[in-house]
Amino acid sequence: MSHPRRSRLIGLSAGLLALTFVPTPMLAADTEGDGPVAIARSYVADQAASLGVRAADVTDLRVASSYRSAHTGVTHVNMNQRFDRLEVFGAYVTVNVTSDREVLFAGDSLVKGLADASGVLRTDATEAVEAAAGALGLDDPSGLQVISESDGPARRTVVSRGGISDAPIPARLGWQPTDDGLRLAWQLVIDAVSEDHLWNATVDAATGELLARDDWVDHD
Repeated sequence: MSHPRRSRLIGLSAGLLALTFVPTPMLAADTEGDGPVAIARSYVADQAASLGVRAADVTDLRVASSYRSAHTGVTHVNMNQRFDRLEVFGAYVTVNVTSDREVLFAGDSLVKGLADASGVLRTDATEAVEAAAGALGLDDPSGLQVISESDGPARRTVVSRGGISDAPIPARLGWQPTDDGLRLAWQLVIDAVSEDHLWNATVDAATGELLARDDWVDHD
């Protein structure tokens, strides 16, 4: 039975915004060398055209998870597409490698033309929260403060609740695919206090425009 208020599809981790293609299981022991991960990387590089992308689009793939099924012996390697050390939001490839070191299946949501990415960082995380709140029709945030911030390229940040969220608001920089190419953007999660919504929102890092939104609450 669902929680009386909401059923969350993805939880919030303290200080981090964790977005994965599938639930992240234990990592396989042989993730490098000539193991399944290496096979998966090589396969994607060789088959880039058949996957609808260019070779240059898959030179930086971060392993999100690598799991070997005890029942089938198949290792499921899930990798996130990146550009300029930043994640391309929602861009993943899953390669299933058999115990005989053969690729059984590959499915993807990869993005083509990463080199055409554009964007300038003109907003900080608190400004991104304010912009998202306005675009989502939430109350104006009050007293927003940065709780924590990392030094990495994604600038992973946790912002205070600001009177609009039931939990601190995690934010990070990355690339948002749009019809006009990749845009540098802040992606954040707002657990709306006034509505039954858990918003995953992506805001243009230069203009504050809402580029994408997704409600992670199951209303069934």
